[in-house]
Amino acid sequence: MEQMELYIVNVPFDENNNSKVRPALVVEIKGKYITIFKITNQYINKSKNIKQAYYPIIDWIIAGLKQASYVDTHRTYNIRKTAIFKKQPIGKLTSTDVLGLYHFIQKNHSFKK
Repeated sequence: MEQMELYIVNVPFDENNNSKVRPALVVEIKGKYITIFKITNQYINKSKNIKQAYYPIIDWIIAGLKQASYVDTHRTYNIRKTAIFKKQPIGKLTSTDVLGLYHFIQKNHSFKK
């Protein structure tokens, strides 16, 4: 497992105790836990404020995603490695997207732990 790899993960919802199986981007690895951003393809009907926290993945096909997707940077999630459903990554962000995501976070200051 490496940073900037994409896995299928059980990600908790913000507003309740439920969760959803979805792609997620590994941003940090700490022992038995990983820190992730969730990946979404839902964008069009989101509010302007929410859209400002979504980084559009430019090379989404190369990254192993099935459709145009976004990194939801409004917050990170710390989850156990056992929450990963596929043990192999589905893909990895290209250097273009890694750099783009870094600049996006710096510009928008939307990164919360």
